[in-house]
Amino acid sequence: MACFSFILACGGEVKQEQQSGDSVLRDLNTLLSKEPNSPSLHIQRANYLYEQGSFDAAIDDVKQAMKLDSLQPSYYYLLSDIYLDYYQSKNALFTLQTAQHLFPSDIRTQLKLCEDYFILKDLDNALIHAHKVLNLDKQNGDAYFMIGLINQELGNIDNAIKSLKIAVEYDPDITDAWMLLGDLLASKHDPQAVKYYEAAIEVDRTNVNAIHAKAYFLQNHDEISSALDLYDEIHIIDKQYEPAYLNSGILYITLDSIQKAYDKFNILVNMSPANAQGYYYRGLTHSMMNNVKLAKADFEAALKFQPDFTKAKQALAELGQ
Repeated sequence: MACFSFILACGGEVKQEQQSGDSVLRDLNTLLSKEPNSPSLHIQRANYLYEQGSFDAAIDDVKQAMKLDSLQPSYYYLLSDIYLDYYQSKNALFTLQTAQHLFPSDIRTQLKLCEDYFILKDLDNALIHAHKVLNLDKQNGDAYFMIGLINQELGNIDNAIKSLKIAVEYDPDITDAWMLLGDLLASKHDPQAVKYYEAAIEVDRTNVNAIHAKAYFLQNHDEISSALDLYDEIHIIDKQYEPAYLNSGILYITLDSIQKAYDKFNILVNMSPANAQGYYYRGLTHSMMNNVKLAKADFEAALKFQPDFTKAKQALAELGQ
């Protein structure tokens, strides 16, 4: 993360002295020095700073943009998101409530309020705002998706499924709704779940979470070869997607393909050096190949990163350590 010092200058302009060689920020600073009253440039810099975790500076930039143009709902959404990630939930809600007052018929504002209340576990208010969206647009798929999430959280699984089915009927592009439908049906041991995962993939064939959901479903229904094919597909799309290495490695163990399993776990550990599960399963493959010292080192590494890892403790004990 880049380090910056922030100094307030005359007229409320924010100067940012760069201490890291960050060309993106330098370019934005240069543009803003030429156009200090450009709200869009302040928002661009706010978005960048937000991504870098510089929350205070990002908040300052959004507020400056709002002073210059207070009638852009998206500015309020961004400010609310920053506050929420900065653990300032009261400020996040106040920002959206201000937006609601300014834009009472804006559907996105109501949806954002619904989402924030849901994140904060205030399900009653989340539901109220979901229905406010439906009062404005009776066929809003996002509102039905949120109602589905709320019902799932309340344990009303059948109602959740009904709402999610309505959501994808009105908006077939809501990938998360298809995936959640698959998960809920899978929890009810309904074989139709796979069709909903496939629908999610159809919406976005590069969505590794959707592909993983289908692969995991197949894995749990003993369709190992098909699951492995999907995990390989994930590796082509996103070489950094860790769960696919873990799950495919576990499947190779069940097939007694220990070297292939080791290769997957080794990639995972090298990619994520603090991954306790990666060390544990690589340790298992070492043990299966009679590499006792290497197995011991991996089990110890797993316990270093997850001291309460019972399986790693048991595995270490079985080695006589």
